[in-house]
Amino acid sequence: MKLTDTARYSAKTLLHRQARSYLTVLGIVIGIAAVVSLLTIGLGFNKAIENELSGFGFNIIYVLPYSESQLSSGSFGGTLPPSAGKLTQKDVDRVEKIPEVEFISRGIERRATVSFRDKVITLVVTGVEPGIYEKTTSIEVADGRFLVNSDRHVAVIGATVADETFGSSNKVRVNSFLAINGVKYRVIGLLKKSSSAFGSEIDNGIFVPFEDAQEIFRSSLAKDEIDYVAASLVEGADLDDVTERLKGELDAERKVKPDERDYTVMNLKTIQQPIGQVLSLVTLFLGAVAAISLIVGALAIATSMFTSVIERTHEIGVLKAVGATRGDILKVFVFEAGAVGGIGGLKFVG
Repeated sequence: MKLTDTARYSAKTLLHRQARSYLTVLGIVIGIAAVVSLLTIGLGFNKAIENELSGFGFNIIYVLPYSESQLSSGSFGGTLPPSAGKLTQKDVDRVEKIPEVEFISRGIERRATVSFRDKVITLVVTGVEPGIYEKTTSIEVADGRFLVNSDRHVAVIGATVADETFGSSNKVRVNSFLAINGVKYRVIGLLKKSSSAFGSEIDNGIFVPFEDAQEIFRSSLAKDEIDYVAASLVEGADLDDVTERLKGELDAERKVKPDERDYTVMNLKTIQQPIGQVLSLVTLFLGAVAAISLIVGALAIATSMFTSVIERTHEIGVLKAVGATRGDILKVFVFEAGAVGGIGGLKFVG
């Protein structure tokens, strides 16, 4: 039997069994769509997380007064756990000894009682160094301005605090007054709502000058105590190398061994590592589901073809009677299977 005869005969057979052919093609289309969709979701999710994390800054190192065990246990975030140690100005001086450090941002971040009109709420208040803090974050001002060095008793607030925290009828605007631990602060700026999934800290934050934060929390702060340090590196600096040297400086200052550290040094890579492990598991799971979809699609085609063979024994007998060989009959069924698979693939692409 010639190849053209095989193709013509197979096409007529598929047209004669349109319902079965259509359902088989539909199964293939759904299988391919499931595979492509799941893999696309996995890769897209990875890319989205990478974009979100890039907001932390690729060349910034953070020093926090929490041991690595506290952070890895998931207790860090939301309600802050008791710090394992304390950071002071002496630690900042050690960080400044690293030649690759371009500038350092100190911060004080604690909860305070904030009142606006008739509402009293406990919120996180962050004391930052104007002119430096902006370089370590991706904040944008929506109205007013951000802090400058000469500012005192003023505040910049996040979008959620401005529009939602004190109620829809109690929106905070520029030149409104907030009372932080009983002291009045004039609002001079409103921040744009963060587009990052990790931006809730900014959206729900109140930012005041570093010196004002020292006054607000003076009863709970030790001498020269700070809550975090953000060190920005010069362009081209080796992030891992600087991180290790910074740990060495802080170990020497605090007189602790690596396994006794009561602080944590973090950079984008250390943040990405645990998240990357979770994303790898998610991608693996989606890949497994996609593989199952492929197997189901292949079994659907095989079942359809085997059933077709069983139902067409009389037809096979006729073909043999007119001189068709086993190879010719096999070509007919293989051609039909290939045609169905090809049409299913083309329909998905189309």
